[in-house]
Amino acid sequence: LKWACEVGADFVAASFIRTPGNVRSVIAYLDRCISQLPPQKNGKQRLRPLVISKIESKEGVDNFQEILDESDGIMVARGDLGVEIPYTKVFAAQKMMVNACNLAGKPVIVATQMLDSMIRNPRPTRAEVTDVGTAVFDGADAVMLSGETAAGKYPIESLKAMVSIVHEADSMVDDRSELVWNQELHDSLGPTNQELDGVAASACRSATRMNAKMIVAITRSGRVARAVSRHRPTVPILAFCTDPQVARRLQLHRAIIPIMLQSTLDPASATTRMGILRAEAIRTAKELGYVKAGDRIVLVDQTAGKSQDMHDYSHNMKVATLR
Repeated sequence: LKWACEVGADFVAASFIRTPGNVRSVIAYLDRCISQLPPQKNGKQRLRPLVISKIESKEGVDNFQEILDESDGIMVARGDLGVEIPYTKVFAAQKMMVNACNLAGKPVIVATQMLDSMIRNPRPTRAEVTDVGTAVFDGADAVMLSGETAAGKYPIESLKAMVSIVHEADSMVDDRSELVWNQELHDSLGPTNQELDGVAASACRSATRMNAKMIVAITRSGRVARAVSRHRPTVPILAFCTDPQVARRLQLHRAIIPIMLQSTLDPASATTRMGILRAEAIRTAKELGYVKAGDRIVLVDQTAGKSQDMHDYSHNMKVATLR
C-alpha cells in the first residue's frame, strides 16, 4: 500500500473485505502514507488511491451496504465468492451488489471467469458471451479479465472479444435505459451537492429528451462528471479535466470519456471565465471527432461565486447546437 502511494496508483483492490472496518483500516493507512510523502514536483496535492473493495465471502455479502458506504468502489469477485457461498446464489448476489452500487453512484466491476474458456480456446462459449452482456445490462461500470490475459493462450483475442460484446450490449442499454434517481442519497447530501445532483439529473434528462449527441462536463476534482454519471445518462459524457490523475480515475465510471483540458485556467477559481473553458472544450470535442456542426450538446459545470455574489457556487447547465 505504501508503494502504491509512492508511485501514484489510482486504485487499490482490497481482497476479502468482510466488514466496513476493514475498508476504514485500509483508507486510514493510505491516508497516513500520503501524509508522509513529499509534495509532487508540480506542486499539486497527492491523491489517495481509491479503494475498490473485493467482495469474496458470505460475510462480505451480508455486510455489503455498510461496506459500500465506506468504499470508493466495488469488485464482484465471483470466483472465490462461488466457493464461499452456494454457487446457486452467486448470480443473485451479483445483481444485488451492482444495483446497490448504481443507486449509490459508485463504480462496480464484475470480474472472474467471464471468458474463462478463452484461456484455452480462441473463441468464447455462447454462455460466456451472455454472461458479459448480462453484466452490462445489469449496470456494471466495468467488466474484468483475469486468467484470460494473465495466463491464457489467447490474451489479445480475449480482450477483443470482451470489447466487442460490451459494445454490442452497451448500444442496447442506451436504447432502453432509464435515468437513475436516488431520493434517499439526494436528501443525505449537503446543500451544494444537492444542487449539483439536481442539475446533473436535469442534464441527463434533457440530453435524452432532446436527442443530444453528448454531455460535456468541465471539472477539476471529477465531482461534476461523477454526479452526471451517477444518473446513468444514455449518451457519453466528455469530462474535461485539469489533473491527469483525476482523468484516469474517471475512466472507471460508466459513460465518462475523460479528456485533458489544454488550459492553465482553474475551473474552481472565482476569477476564471467559464465561457472560455466551455469554448475550448467544444473546440477540442470537434477536433477529436466526437461532435460536428449541427450536433446538440448539453454542458454542465460549476462556477465559483465572486465577492459581490450572494453564493459560494452556482451549478450551470447549457444546451447548444453547434455551428
